[in-house]
Amino acid sequence: MKLVFNEINKNFELGIEITCVLGQVSTLMLALANKHESIDDEERLNATYLLSGILLDVASTLDDYAALKDTKATKEQRK
Repeated sequence: MKLVFNEINKNFELGIEITCVLGQVSTLMLALANKHESIDDEERLNATYLLSGILLDVASTLDDYAALKDTKATKEQRK
């Protein structure tokens, strides 16, 4: 799985997208922490893998974002 953040390609603004994703991650984490009876162990494990993948994608995107910002800043300084 790979999350795609559209705004990174348009204007280097990720605030809205990252905030939404982290809000959803938080909601899922709370549901898992409450150990609701409708969530069995297999579903909990699958959700844990999903959360891990999402957090890795967010970290990777933020790393890409920082690199793009640096590149953009360097190009503007050269002008």
